[in-house]
Amino acid sequence: MSIKDYLLHAGAAGIGALVSFFTGLPPILLVLLAVMTLDYITGIMTGLAGVSSKSETGGLSSSTAMVGILKKILIIGVVSLAYLLDYAVTLGAGVEFAAVSSATCFWFIASEGISVIENAAQIGVPIPGVLRSALDIMRKKGDAPPEKTEKTLKNAEKSE
Repeated sequence: MSIKDYLLHAGAAGIGALVSFFTGLPPILLVLLAVMTLDYITGIMTGLAGVSSKSETGGLSSSTAMVGILKKILIIGVVSLAYLLDYAVTLGAGVEFAAVSSATCFWFIASEGISVIENAAQIGVPIPGVLRSALDIMRKKGDAPPEKTEKTLKNAEKSE
């Protein structure tokens, strides 16, 4: 087998493994991964626009980006723990059980979604009132950092 054939086969195997991995994930986990990716992309956009609230200069910062990636890795770790807990309960009770992992995924989807809205507002994208209201409700319940959310709501009101 030539080196070209070997690389072609290895590449095809790698792509096949990725496709197999992502098609075997529960849909809620795919949604979480999509929202996490969207949050990271919009975070980069706020840095490129020079309006990021996460860096001292408002621009792109490699350390801020690294912290973002580490947070997302930890989110995957927490969700994995929730799936393990569901699996342990399933083994002990002999019933299908996905309440812990589903609730965990929904919470992180909401959290990452709020971050996407905040990033969009920082760039100046008008935010629909219903999303602003949902963001305010989350802030009042203590699920979002108050200082960032209040700033975002003011930016969203200015952009209308």
